[in-house]
Amino acid sequence: MIQHIDLHAILQQYNGFYADLVTRPTGRAVRESIERQFFDSPPRDTDGPIAVIDFTGVGCLDFSCADEIVAKLLRDHVWVLVLRGMTDSHREAIEPVLETAGLMAFAADADGTLAPVGPGDRADALLEELVVRRLAARLPGGAVALT
Repeated sequence: MIQHIDLHAILQQYNGFYADLVTRPTGRAVRESIERQFFDSPPRDTDGPIAVIDFTGVGCLDFSCADEIVAKLLRDHVWVLVLRGMTDSHREAIEPVLETAGLMAFAADADGTLAPVGPGDRADALLEELVVRRLAARLPGGAVALT
């Protein structure tokens, strides 16, 4: 099952006016809202959910919010996390958080191609598993995209 999470919409529900994800309390509140809306319990094994988080419309993202939202969702609730609509500044906050935590997510390019974010030592095996489970497909040239 793939959960599609519109981060900007959830942020608007939380504070109504701002597009920035800054401060740990803001990140915690947004993550808790995501957990209430999308996840009943942590995944039991590698058959857990896949989540796509769309960053479109999100302005600034600081390290503490990246940790509270991206790293904790990946650690506690999802098997695979795909990040869409990321800007370079979002990536600058997310990558070091994932590196420090030893976690890996995937960034989805405009054409849907998946690329690892964070330590990518498991990326090839995980992409292959997604293809085998028919959750992703190989594109011409060998790239992989969610189906």
